[in-house]
Amino acid sequence: MPITQQQLDALKTSIVARFNAGLAAAPDDWTKIARLIPSSSKSNTYAWLSQFPAFREWVGARAHKALAEKAYTVVNKKFEATVDVQRTDIEDDAFDHYGAIAESAGRSAIDHKNSLIFEALKAGFTSECYDGQYFFDADHPVYANEDGTGGVTTVSNLVPLDTDGEEEASEPWALLCTKRAVAPLYLQERVPVEFAANTAVWSDNVFNLDVYSYGARWRGNAAYGFWQCAVGSQAVLTVENFEKAYNTMMKFTGDGGRILGLIPDLLVVGPDKMADAERLLKTQFNPDGGSNIHYQKVDLLVTPWMK
Repeated sequence: MPITQQQLDALKTSIVARFNAGLAAAPDDWTKIARLIPSSSKSNTYAWLSQFPAFREWVGARAHKALAEKAYTVVNKKFEATVDVQRTDIEDDAFDHYGAIAESAGRSAIDHKNSLIFEALKAGFTSECYDGQYFFDADHPVYANEDGTGGVTTVSNLVPLDTDGEEEASEPWALLCTKRAVAPLYLQERVPVEFAANTAVWSDNVFNLDVYSYGARWRGNAAYGFWQCAVGSQAVLTVENFEKAYNTMMKFTGDGGRILGLIPDLLVVGPDKMADAERLLKTQFNPDGGSNIHYQKVDLLVTPWMK
């Protein structure tokens, strides 16, 4: 019996439902360290990131801060996931397993966003942000005057490797401030996830490949936000290094020497640093019986995306 459009429409309804179920069920860890920012064109330019907001006493004219001369532009990329249903499986009424495949495709849409954001965080040691320096760098410029002019002081948001040169870089970790309106990273989205189907009874796909195709599409990219909201390291996660990272962020000042008031609230690690992070933040007492002063000091996010 030939395949009918009614059969294909029913199958499409089922596959779309399973795709949406996967989309809803996937853990969106990226939202814990990044914020969504819309994009309305081919790319976004983030010159505005040079203007970390702060109040000052209004004496004389307003202080109009110059935008960054070096443009930080993030181009939207296009991504897809495709599920092909074999025509023979529809003829034989043997397509139940495609529901699981469609649900996995839905989860992969969220997994992809997780991957984009956490890959950007890991790559922050070698990728530039808005000020022309690596996101995690020892040489971020901070200016003497509130308007972004005057002499430059360099500031680090790195906990470096052991200075004796013997320590090798390991799985990275980052201490973040995520509870401010500004964010350490942004998920730039041009087009939300769309699901489409090529399920006419006859089409080029059916004629040439003998399949009916279903596919998801998304446009966007990851973007670095305020480096001041992040301190990163590829060193061992010790109590000493955690304290260095915490104190480093607390001491950040903006242009003109004003205190930014940033307080770390989230430690992000991968599986290799999980045990160290849990000993640091999840145990109430030290091995010697004394109180652990860092117990629950910040939230902990352990994610496979930091591997």
